[in-house]
Amino acid sequence: LYQYTPARRPSRTLVDPLAAFTEHLTTHAGDFTGAVQAAVDAAEHTRTIEAKAGRAAYVGREALREANVPDPGAWGFVKILQGIQSVVEK
Repeated sequence: LYQYTPARRPSRTLVDPLAAFTEHLTTHAGDFTGAVQAAVDAAEHTRTIEAKAGRAAYVGREALREANVPDPGAWGFVKILQGIQSVVEK
């Protein structure tokens, strides 16, 4: 993905939870649950960081700060991971 986007952590994009997820799996091989939690934490953190890339960079910063919502792409990625996790845990 880094070949196609300049977004890097922290950017308020789906890169935030994706990077957290992959970094956790790299350093804690096989800990899928921990990697998902790292992604959740990173997606939640997008609530408070300034957008540096993606859609959020084009939206009024003050409005985003007041809304206190996570980046939609970041949260969508987390939901995909949680869906995979629910299947894997069965």
